[in-house]
Amino acid sequence: MSFSKKFYDMQDFILSRTALEKVKRHVEERKENSIYKWISSELNYFINKYENEPDLKECIKRLKDGISAENYTYILQGSKECIEILSKKINELYESLMEQDH
Repeated sequence: MSFSKKFYDMQDFILSRTALEKVKRHVEERKENSIYKWISSELNYFINKYENEPDLKECIKRLKDGISAENYTYILQGSKECIEILSKKINELYESLMEQDH
């Protein structure tokens, strides 16, 4: 994979993780008063882009189930799982870019 492709993938993962962190914070603070329409809008790009990605499939399913059922615990659990997976992917890409750069 080229340097620029890895860089753009890493940027997409970072933006997705940021959206998930915003949702996670919102749900932690509001719990049952969470605004599911906003959550859906905030995660729309991430879900559409990565829902068939093997590593992210389960946590995205949990997010989608949580949004449709308006269940904040599913959304919180799914967002935490997805953030962890994305953080790992970001670190791997970053390491790969640093090795490729030298």
